[in-house]
Amino acid sequence: MSQPPRLALILTEFPPAFGGMQTHAEALAAHLLQRGWSLVVYTYRPDLPEQQAAAAQFDAGCGYPVHRVLSRIGFWHNLRLLQRELGRQAPALIYAANVYYGLLGERLGVPVICRSVGNDVQRPWIAYPYRLGSGIVSHPRLEGPLHRLYRRCNTPEWLEALLRRARQQLMRRSARANRLLLANSDYTRELLLATGADAPRIRVVPGGVDCARFATASPALRATLGLPQDAVILLTACRLVAKKGIDFLIAQLPALRTVEPRLHLLVVGDGRERRRCEQQVSALHLDHAVTFAGRVPQHAIQHYFAACDVFILASRISVNRISGLADAETMGRVLCEANAAGVPVLASRSGGIPSVIRDDDNGLLFASDDAEDLLRQFRRLRTDPALAARLVARGRQRAQEEFDWRVILAAHEQAFASVLQSSRPSPATLLAASAAS
Repeated sequence: MSQPPRLALILTEFPPAFGGMQTHAEALAAHLLQRGWSLVVYTYRPDLPEQQAAAAQFDAGCGYPVHRVLSRIGFWHNLRLLQRELGRQAPALIYAANVYYGLLGERLGVPVICRSVGNDVQRPWIAYPYRLGSGIVSHPRLEGPLHRLYRRCNTPEWLEALLRRARQQLMRRSARANRLLLANSDYTRELLLATGADAPRIRVVPGGVDCARFATASPALRATLGLPQDAVILLTACRLVAKKGIDFLIAQLPALRTVEPRLHLLVVGDGRERRRCEQQVSALHLDHAVTFAGRVPQHAIQHYFAACDVFILASRISVNRISGLADAETMGRVLCEANAAGVPVLASRSGGIPSVIRDDDNGLLFASDDAEDLLRQFRRLRTDPALAARLVARGRQRAQEEFDWRVILAAHEQAFASVLQSSRPSPATLLAASAAS
């Protein structure tokens, strides 16, 4: 490319904050820069002074311009801002990390590709979906306190219920306007089809993992965690919310310990269900057999995988009784990480998990909230070393061939190139236009 196409990347969740979406965003931008694409990133503006300082430090070393100008609350404010900013020098292509910015394509005449992680569809996180007042709630002096209150209240379900219809209407309209949608699983693909998006416009591309980092992690973390050296560590890593099934997992721990008396549950993550789960552990007198490690930065999570013997994800589909919104595991990047780390995997047959874990291939699946099925699969795993070794070997193979960043990022780049190619006028069209003039 003598003059590389200019890309605008709307990466709302972006470093230095950490998490799955931030990891994906950073890896994609760095890959595109290395491959010679011309890019600019738009993301949320930092709120607190310490966040602003950390953001400035990251931006200075990333090698591409980052504009931290977007509001976390006012969607229409963001749309108007981006239309104005990008209209000055329209990019060849816009990529968004959720389905909500497809409408920019209509306004700018530029193709938009989005990545959907599923929850942007089934639980639209468009905080304020109305045009009226969008600029007011987006003002920095008002937005910061409002957003902090929203977070302290743990995203109140009564507010979700109040805004549900407007958010869903806007989400569907935006999703259908995207030129191409990259779904993280077959489950998410079905959610996108339900919005009215055309099937040919949807491709399934799972989340990525740095296989080399997980395969070479140090296992010397047990001592620093205070874990028993001779324990069989059962790790789960997730946000502690209802859909993750941590309560179910804790309830089944006594039965699992009849199969493996040395079993010790290690819970990595934090969330609104943590206090209730800790109380459940105490009520069952399991404090000696469970460790809550809290939230762990993405750059350190590989050591926790190295310290464990089995990884488990006990997710379920959860429907809130107030808002009526469903919450599901749309893929489960931690499953890709467990495969890359060479850890045997147990996972529920829920949501998008079967897109990553195929039963008796790179892991074992059990029915959600089914105690008998979980116990049966756990017993198979612990009493059949040959089965465990085969699952680990196949997991590592699939991680290398399907989940590694080089594969996932190449799929994104291929999608960009295909949309750019289809957006160019054909020679016949150019000839006809020349003749008409």
